[in-house]
Amino acid sequence: MSLYVYAISRAEDGETPLLDGILEQPVYQVQRGSLAAIVSDCQLEVMRPERRHLSANQKVLSAFNARRDILPMAFGTVAESEESLGQFLDEHQDGLTTQLANISGAVEMALKLSLDVADPIAYLFEHTRELEAARRRAFRRGREPSYDEKLRLGQLCDESMRRYREALTARVLAIVRPSCKDVMVLPVHEEREVAHLAVLAPRAGLDEFQAAVEASADQFDDDLAFSIHGPWPPHTFASVRPVMNGRAGGR
Repeated sequence: MSLYVYAISRAEDGETPLLDGILEQPVYQVQRGSLAAIVSDCQLEVMRPERRHLSANQKVLSAFNARRDILPMAFGTVAESEESLGQFLDEHQDGLTTQLANISGAVEMALKLSLDVADPIAYLFEHTRELEAARRRAFRRGREPSYDEKLRLGQLCDESMRRYREALTARVLAIVRPSCKDVMVLPVHEEREVAHLAVLAPRAGLDEFQAAVEASADQFDDDLAFSIHGPWPPHTFASVRPVMNGRAGGR
């Protein structure tokens, strides 16, 4: 029987909660030494990312993440048999144990800092003297800038936004580091987004982490807004990339 693998945890971390996972199959543990894989029976060779499967996968991860340390597997990780899964746990015992120690007692939170303005580029010009001066030179006396002048102005704008984001990210890092175990800077994907951090915060100290962020709001301009999301399994801080009998697994 194939097994759908949700996560890896320590075998000693307690009872398995009674819940059904993907395909409404009961969730149980496969133990090998000091490690346990959280699994359910699976008759499918390929698990498609359908909403019902994604929802069931997340339900299981959330239930375990609330009570113990887990290394979440990539959605769709299937072991061909309990024997092959046990072999994987044996072969990677040391590395998985080290990763569990690194995330011990913690969960992942997302922290974002964004510009709460209608036009981030206009805001940047208004608050960057060098950029505003370059624009005045390019449009002096109401003339249309040349292609090269427009290109240079665009480059200056990109560079100014990069420096602005780096400076504010450094300020946010200084605020959150004392209240978390680890933090990683992630790429921003939206024009208004200034900083995007993945934070490994103590499970028992989430209130303190949130309070530290909220207390720091007065240190930033009114045009900047914080948002906090989570808690989640530590996807960003775990790196489990097995291949089980030809079926790929990952983080």
